[in-house]
Amino acid sequence: MALALEVPRVLRLTYEIRVPQGLRANVRSAQIDKAVDRITGSVQGAVETVFPWADEMSVRSEWLYAWRDDTERVALVKTEQNTVEQRGAVEQTADGDASDAA
Repeated sequence: MALALEVPRVLRLTYEIRVPQGLRANVRSAQIDKAVDRITGSVQGAVETVFPWADEMSVRSEWLYAWRDDTERVALVKTEQNTVEQRGAVEQTADGDASDAA
């Protein structure tokens, strides 16, 4: 059995930077590369300051034409296995302090 500290922990943030539909701009590869480098540098600087526990970050960049991009949230039938009971539970914060959830 793995100890709690042996479990990989990842903070994942996703940003999508969109060009407005109908904008007649010719976005070139060199401009995309420059934007990726500058945004990555800014994020790296922020991570080193506000999330000092991280020892690395990965950057995925992708340029695509989103001809179709639909996201729909679908509620599933509530069952005993996927429902949380609300009972004045006590949550523990990242600092280790307990607080009432209600």
